Amino acid sequence: MSGVVGVLRRFSGHVRPYRKLLALGAVLAVLEVVVRLAEPWPLRFVVDHALGSDPAPFLGITDPMVVATLSAVMLLVVVALAAVLDYWSTRVLASAGLRLAADLRGTVFTHLHRLSLAFHGRSRVGDLASRVTSDVDRTQDMLVQSLAVIGPNVMLVVGMFAVMVVMDPVFALVALVLAPVLAWTVHRSTVRLKKTSRAARAADGVVAAATAESLAAMPLVQSLGLERSQRRTFDDLAGQSLRAGLESARIQARFSPLVDLTAAGSAAMVLWVGTSRVRSGEITLGMLLVFVSYLGSLYKPLKALSRLSTSLAKGAAAAERIEDVLAQHPDVAEPARPIRPRRARGHLEFAGVSLRYGSTQVLDDVSLEVEPGQTLALVGPTGAGKTSLASLVPRLVDPTAGAVYLDFVDVRSRALADLRSQVAVVLQDCLVMRGTLWDNIRLGDVTAPDSAVRRAARLALVDEFAGRLPDGLQTWVGERGTTLSGGQRQRLAIARAILRDAPVLVLDEPTSALDVHTEELVMEALSNLPDDRTTLLIAHRLSTIRGADTVAVLDRGRLVRVGSPSEVDATSVPRHAAPGVGPDGTGTVLDLDRRRAAGSR
Repeated sequence: MSGVVGVLRRFSGHVRPYRKLLALGAVLAVLEVVVRLAEPWPLRFVVDHALGSDPAPFLGITDPMVVATLSAVMLLVVVALAAVLDYWSTRVLASAGLRLAADLRGTVFTHLHRLSLAFHGRSRVGDLASRVTSDVDRTQDMLVQSLAVIGPNVMLVVGMFAVMVVMDPVFALVALVLAPVLAWTVHRSTVRLKKTSRAARAADGVVAAATAESLAAMPLVQSLGLERSQRRTFDDLAGQSLRAGLESARIQARFSPLVDLTAAGSAAMVLWVGTSRVRSGEITLGMLLVFVSYLGSLYKPLKALSRLSTSLAKGAAAAERIEDVLAQHPDVAEPARPIRPRRARGHLEFAGVSLRYGSTQVLDDVSLEVEPGQTLALVGPTGAGKTSLASLVPRLVDPTAGAVYLDFVDVRSRALADLRSQVAVVLQDCLVMRGTLWDNIRLGDVTAPDSAVRRAARLALVDEFAGRLPDGLQTWVGERGTTLSGGQRQRLAIARAILRDAPVLVLDEPTSALDVHTEELVMEALSNLPDDRTTLLIAHRLSTIRGADTVAVLDRGRLVRVGSPSEVDATSVPRHAAPGVGPDGTGTVLDLDRRRAAGSR
């Protein structure tokens, strides 16, 4: 129960909007308990006042059949009222729980989107997905079950015991003499169950992550024949989850037999003592039957509470995993007092920026300036820091030293949504979301009119291939755009950039993985981008930087040369291997083009 209280306290902000619904459901459940306390009494009235050779009068009524009729009607009324209260309490609590879960799931989902790329880089997608889905469900189930089961059943046990004490204190003590032993055993088992449930939830998260990764890499798995290897890995991870689950099931399986044995022992003692007291005339037979009925009803809620310990343990473990996510602070935070300037002109300045990922120095004191409407090409070996430098503009990461200015305003002073609305990005590997071609273009600006979407599709040459598809721009594309070619995905990204109409454009190697014909189509689409945009062009091909105003050469995070395309020749680009680059210099811009030219001769 302390775990439930702790979860309620930690998620109080999410519980608060639904406290009235939860309170109403709890009150209805308590009223049901009060009504059910009256269930055994009609039986007593029939036994003591309607059966036997000389039954005692009941409220002045001496006719046994009238007493039996009244008792039967009373029983029906009690059961019907309890059923109505049970229906509404269950419905109200379930409604509150589902709304709470939806709210909590949305909060976790939103928070994950606020966390930095560094966090997502060290996290596994499947595990995060399981926290948004199954962990939230288990937490919601724990919170609702605690109100729907724990509170009412605890009150039922207390109420029955109070009535039994009033009726006969000796009988009450006999009935509950074994209850402390049961409570101690359940408590010990619950502690162990929480530990195993925590391990099971962690194992389930690993299985989910491995499954998501394997399915996402299906082309690689099948092309390399890794199906058996992946199955072995999956079986190993699933085995860990299975063992943790079996241990939880083993501990849980003890609860019902313990309750049954305790109930049977208490019933035997009550019957033995009760028979003696009925024969001696100390109590009536009806009183004994009420005690026996209460005793049977007394251990039902105890059994429900013991079974609930499983849900509580799993819910507490799931809540810890959710809390772990919510406790993560974004590396890129909103400014305390963001400024909201007008649309940017596009003046960019990198003032002594440095960037570290852990112990790795990615950028080291880089200073550059780009005038509005100009194009700055970033070249250098793989791992030189080109993409990291461009990522500083929309604040996908923040520099560890120095600052980036947009129109002479530190980008960290702008609201993130405002800043990122000023930047359009075309990546080397264009990401395609679930939906149609139209939906994916509209991601550039979800408020854009239909005419603007059609214009962007035309200028980016998306309509060139969409016209050959069965539903045109309304054609549904597969997850991650697997039904599209690389060039088609690139043109889709360019269409987004056109629709976004941002003053700053980042082109991250947009043609490096394309064949000559597809590159020509993509370059034609790129030529339709407005000329008045400030452009950061990350390139590995000479052909893509010839139109740049300035070329900046990076090497191992440092700026080694700045000049015009004609001034930066092959000798300007480092040929040694950057981190992750082979000793032959693979990855350098001009070296790569020179090798291609040599091969063509």
